[in-house]
Amino acid sequence: MSITPVRSISTNVETSTSSSALLDLINKTKKVTVKQPLVWIDCEMTGLEVFQDDHIIEICCIITDGDLNIIEENGYESTVYYDKQVLDNMNEWCVTQHTKSGLVAKILSHPEQTLEKVNQEIIEYVKKYIPQERVGILAGNSIHMDKFFLMKEFKPLIDHLHYRLVDVSSIMEMGNRHNPRLMRCYPKKKGNHTAKSDILESLEQLKWYRDHYLKSENEVKSFIEDYESKQVDIEGDDSDKVIKKRKV
Repeated sequence: MSITPVRSISTNVETSTSSSALLDLINKTKKVTVKQPLVWIDCEMTGLEVFQDDHIIEICCIITDGDLNIIEENGYESTVYYDKQVLDNMNEWCVTQHTKSGLVAKILSHPEQTLEKVNQEIIEYVKKYIPQERVGILAGNSIHMDKFFLMKEFKPLIDHLHYRLVDVSSIMEMGNRHNPRLMRCYPKKKGNHTAKSDILESLEQLKWYRDHYLKSENEVKSFIEDYESKQVDIEGDDSDKVIKKRKV
């Protein structure tokens, strides 16, 4: 009668468990390479007086690649704590809207989310997917206004990002002047005015413009080929450059 040693079975189980744990660790620590990253950010503020006493009270960040694919669905989202007195002193629109959306209650129920803590959390989130400086480009609707507040209250984040912006509202304004009939076809926004919902709407808006307003590579293929065929080659060394037209 043959008996399988218990020690051998135990060793096999331990080896299998160890391999599985190692694989999980590798997957968790594997770096995600985001091609042409866009850092979508939206902020809710106590008002729009950036050079006075208004502050960011909610911030959300979602990262996409250059094809507008979301890299991580949850993104980063947090309130920034201010006491009731500050929130009561917001302008009438902000008091009404942020109370209706539940943002005021959310802020007051999370006093641990200080400006310093949120700064640390959001920069860690961005660096997890975009570790290199001056690579991620800030994106959103009227994103210049968010950037003004970010420069004042989230400077480490701004310092990490590229100075360029992708402003969806610029495309909208150009479209309203260039092709207003098409722009009127765009689906009406819900306008919930929460940071995350605003980002997702801006992202869908840019996708719509890409698909319906901006021309694709195939649509301009003949123009590109014609342009490239007429380019000139620059040959020679530093002391003697000769410009020669390419034969068509």
